[in-house]
Amino acid sequence: MIDLPRFRLARASALVAGALASLGGPAMAQDSGTDAASAGPLDAVVVTGTRRSNTTQLQSSAPVDVLTGKDLEATGAADLSRALISLSPSASFPSTPNGSFASSIPAGASLRGLSSDQVLVLINGKRRHVGANFTRQALAGGRGSAAVDLSLIPVAAIERVEILRDGAAAQYGSDAIAGVINIVLKGRDSGGAIGYRYGEYANRNGGEQHTLSGWKGISLANDGFLTLSFDAGVRDFANNTNPDERLAANHPYKDWKFGAPRVNDQFNLLANAEVPVNADLSLYAFATVSHRESIGEGFYESNTTNSALVRSAAFQSRYPFGRIPVTVYELDDAALNVGARFGDKELGRFDLHANIGQNTVKSIDKNGLNPSWGPNSPSTYDTGERTHTQANLGLDYVRDLPVSAFAGPLTLSAGLAYRWEEYDLTAGDPIAYTRGPFYQVGAPGVAVPGIYSGITDQDARTISRNVWGGFVGLEANVTEKLNLGLALRSEHYSDFGGTTTGKGSARYDFTPEFAVRSTYSTGYRAPSIVQLGYSAFSVQTANIGGVFTDVQQRTLLPGSPIAELLGGKALKPEESENVSLGFVWRPTANASATFDAYQIDIRNRVLLSENLSTTTIPALGPILAPFGINNAAFFTNVLDTRTRGFELSGKYRLDLVSRGRLDLSAGFAAADTEITKARNVVTPNGTVIPSDRIVGRNTRGLVEDITPNTKFTLGANWRIAQWEVTSAARRYGKWTNRATDARDDQTFDPQWVFDLDVAYHFSGPLKGLKASVGAINLFDSYPDKTRRLLNSSGALASVGGVTKYSFNAPEGGLGAFYYTSLNYSF
Repeated sequence: MIDLPRFRLARASALVAGALASLGGPAMAQDSGTDAASAGPLDAVVVTGTRRSNTTQLQSSAPVDVLTGKDLEATGAADLSRALISLSPSASFPSTPNGSFASSIPAGASLRGLSSDQVLVLINGKRRHVGANFTRQALAGGRGSAAVDLSLIPVAAIERVEILRDGAAAQYGSDAIAGVINIVLKGRDSGGAIGYRYGEYANRNGGEQHTLSGWKGISLANDGFLTLSFDAGVRDFANNTNPDERLAANHPYKDWKFGAPRVNDQFNLLANAEVPVNADLSLYAFATVSHRESIGEGFYESNTTNSALVRSAAFQSRYPFGRIPVTVYELDDAALNVGARFGDKELGRFDLHANIGQNTVKSIDKNGLNPSWGPNSPSTYDTGERTHTQANLGLDYVRDLPVSAFAGPLTLSAGLAYRWEEYDLTAGDPIAYTRGPFYQVGAPGVAVPGIYSGITDQDARTISRNVWGGFVGLEANVTEKLNLGLALRSEHYSDFGGTTTGKGSARYDFTPEFAVRSTYSTGYRAPSIVQLGYSAFSVQTANIGGVFTDVQQRTLLPGSPIAELLGGKALKPEESENVSLGFVWRPTANASATFDAYQIDIRNRVLLSENLSTTTIPALGPILAPFGINNAAFFTNVLDTRTRGFELSGKYRLDLVSRGRLDLSAGFAAADTEITKARNVVTPNGTVIPSDRIVGRNTRGLVEDITPNTKFTLGANWRIAQWEVTSAARRYGKWTNRATDARDDQTFDPQWVFDLDVAYHFSGPLKGLKASVGAINLFDSYPDKTRRLLNSSGALASVGGVTKYSFNAPEGGLGAFYYTSLNYSF
């Protein structure tokens, strides 16, 4: 449980909360009745996937989902990524990666079972920077992927989220292979809200959370606006691991926690503003600032473990009951976007914009020990810092051209874009990665090992790149029933050269109620600068044949001299082809259904290789011996893949008259990814390393089998008088966790998850106040337990036991989360 007297929301969030209250003025309570405006239309206007104005999601040539801010809030989710998983059948992301590294993973989202870095994230239509870190762990959509951290965008700041489920690199640039997530911010000049949420997992799994959030609209000159938003909070450890069965009931670590990390401090601030100067010119800006400190506990390490570290005198004196390694991650993130929209109907509309964003992650080890520095060496030390900076400059142009032969105007869009990126690795404390004066290895009993890891002075570097691009697009209703679109984009990377991508779209409305739509596009994703610039190492001292020996593992820089000796060549960009075919059916104004089938072929997928070991591949021994390396990993392009699937969605609104209004929704997504080609690598000395050694069964399983093959979603929202009830259900199909040995594979059965939120909107003197109670995973559903033989990555279990549930369980393994909240709108 969190010590409430010590419950501290970040100072900045408190100032914002005070500002919201002071700026509110006289309370202007919003109507909380059941009017149509509060629910929003079934067919909303979208700005993603098209340059035409007034195009709705059911009129588009590609599938676009629209999730309103109220939809997101009604999920009860603590952050945006979790809300998207609840609402979208196409979105996935393992929600509870566990242990000491859990808090380092950006809370991104995947679409159509592909990687989280194959989804482009926009805010107000502008590219968002990705995180500075990635995980080497075996996570679906996460291993080796540097994603945009969606948890840094306050849900209170969001007007709606538009999810374009289609390849869109020709429209928006690199990364949009699986689709685009566009976050549209609130732009209000009055009103506001403030709310508090408390929640906790059931069955003593912990995870107590306190969150304060709100927004305030402020009027600016010439009918302009400034909207301020924030969220802030703390969260305690959540546990999904059985206590270690070897420990006595009174052992100090009997109830060690291995699950979601503790968050001591987190705040996200956002400002969105626009000021019209005159009828033809408008200036705008939006900015975000975030901070988070999170703490993850690793596996309990017994003081009886037969390892050089544990048997050292320094360990035994400092940790007589064993230890729980702890990793602290400090994240700081900021972004600023500015721009000007100008022009008119005759000239066309221009958008000149610039932004810069930076994400920094610093890691700190606690309960650590490097015995080679003696018994009094520090137990807390920094293991390195990663910083990713991205800046964009662009000019967009849109004009509707009258064409007498067409049924409507020809929408011409064009633009120029420049992007600069930099990645910086800063070495940690030398204590973390150097051998001290007491270092000694050899026969058991006399070893004083150097157990160390992190970013070393050899890994510290700064790399950067520039990207120039231009695009042109055409879209028109050629006839009353036929809409055609074409987009072309060329980009030139300072590190990868030039590329051109294209997209064609077509839609034919057979009747006002029924239409067929189709797209074909080529895509491009350059390896992220994070993947290009990252390297690090760790050393363990192992008992090999009765002698303690250092075993060094390195993550090598792609294309570095050492990587090339192993056949790890310089990375190539991913290239894709995406084709889709679907229909839209709207039998009545209150009902709609869509169906879309697709195929995505990707060449040269960027993946992090296995740890290539001199033990399993003896031919690597002579190559790695001069560098003192025993096993190594690097990013590679050895695989091509094909993803096929389909998505079905439907909405229906019932007017129950005196019994209120009921909105129903359903969605179903099925996807299957297969490896279509795997390339062996050849080292400079002629050694052929088979592709299944470079990317083995476990990693191939992350590509082909780790995401559930189907996902089914159901939703209902019932409004009557002051009551509002929102319920949701999700069913995940089967998925498989592959191990190194096929005999150890585990296939997990389907899982149902139900959510419920019940809210009451007060009237009279308390008008504007809403009280809610709810549950995520109401019936406390759990995935299958992992076999005792395996840990969640599919490898043999290490010290401290095994995790109870797989890291890749689509809803995690923490069970039911119950919450209550109070919100006041003014």
